[in-house]
Amino acid sequence: MGVRVTEGSRAHQAEGPLVSSIDLERTRRAGAGDPAAQAWLVARLLPGVRQVAQAFLRRSADADDAAQLATLAILRAAPAYRGEAAIEGWARRIAVRTVLRYLRAVRRRDAPIAGDLSDAEEVPASSRGSAQEALPRHVRDYLGELPEAQREALILHHALEHTVDEIAEMTDVSPDTVRSRLRLGIAALRKRVRQDIAVGRRRSP
Repeated sequence: MGVRVTEGSRAHQAEGPLVSSIDLERTRRAGAGDPAAQAWLVARLLPGVRQVAQAFLRRSADADDAAQLATLAILRAAPAYRGEAAIEGWARRIAVRTVLRYLRAVRRRDAPIAGDLSDAEEVPASSRGSAQEALPRHVRDYLGELPEAQREALILHHALEHTVDEIAEMTDVSPDTVRSRLRLGIAALRKRVRQDIAVGRRRSP
């Protein structure tokens, strides 16, 4: 698969310098219900929120619903924002938690789509391009066969580029547990690819 799981190799770029006092004040006003500030915050964060939703949910309607719920969660959390991290990084953590809760509800509602992933976000990210095209099946199909926890860890780490520590915080487990899920997930993906290659399986057009 050509994928290495290395902590710190993808330090999240959103965690940049402290936000400006203007942006901090706008975010707080958005949390207080100021329509103009809310519109500004949503316009700034919605692309990233949609990316998170689409990484986990294949159906566009479900992704849209999850993105809307995540946006509302961000607005509700805005009064407590202190500017200790970039707005995008802070919001993404909220979005991930919200989308994962929504995803679990979708799986309970509609078991057949339990392993579905977005066509736009096939992970691991470093498997894209020519390496991915050489696989017997789409990466999303392999991921759909993994246990839920391993699949989520791989998407968060390789598609959304969160660090091990960030994933641990968002999923309420230890960093060692995250590393284990990533290691087991990658091993399982490689095993399935080797099995498909051994039996001569070919990707459907």
